[in-house]
Amino acid sequence: MKGYARSRIADGLDRARLLRPAERLREEWLVRRVDDRRACGPDGMPLPPPRLRLLVDGRSADRGHFLRVGRQMLEGIRGGVHSMGRELEELGAVLDFGCGCGRVARHWTSLPGPELHGCDYNGELVEWCARNLCSLRATRNEPTPPLPYVSGSFDLIYALSVFTHLDEALQREWLAEFRRVLAPGGLLVISVLGASVADRLGPAERRRFEAGEMVVQRPRLAGRNLCSVYHPRAYVEETLLAGWEEVRQFDLGTPELPIWQSAYVARRA
Repeated sequence: MKGYARSRIADGLDRARLLRPAERLREEWLVRRVDDRRACGPDGMPLPPPRLRLLVDGRSADRGHFLRVGRQMLEGIRGGVHSMGRELEELGAVLDFGCGCGRVARHWTSLPGPELHGCDYNGELVEWCARNLCSLRATRNEPTPPLPYVSGSFDLIYALSVFTHLDEALQREWLAEFRRVLAPGGLLVISVLGASVADRLGPAERRRFEAGEMVVQRPRLAGRNLCSVYHPRAYVEETLLAGWEEVRQFDLGTPELPIWQSAYVARRA
């Protein structure tokens, strides 16, 4: 019910062209609530400042939450990759697409083997990663393809909390680009807003969702956190990832730490 109320409030503010100013005030309030005296996490690596953590999470700047969710997302990716007969440690090059300030990327340092790359369209986030996460090769990309990588560069690309904010045209463009930079047989992991959060939708939106249609809220803000995109499972498997092999849904979270997004892994044909 809270999610539904937030969505309706956001719709009203957007119609009045007040959503972005209101969002800036909300972000400032959440950042001010955080008492951040520690410059490093328990892993010894620098922690991004609260404002950058909030840009990535959208709802919390808490450092403990930032670290726990990042670690759990990596473990979720491990499970998805394992379901396709691969292990993270045996991969060559990996791309964290939409890496933000390294919420997931920082946890790869404990894994031997993969060469980790990250990219994001937000130059400030990329700059922070480049200065503070020495194991991550961070690069800024444009909001639309192409990526600055040669074809067939990666064994795994993961894009978490990215397709949750892209309209249909951008999704298709980026999927085509992922196919280009993945090696043959390479794996793609994406997360979307699915059935577990469909209660945020209005009645007409819910009917479209249940009919198998993708629902885009506030499409004029596509590419930003303020645009929310909901994907039914049938749409992901039959339309969005059509042409990919062995599309499988898996859990990113656990009962102890739920992550309210539906995750999918697929293989490049």
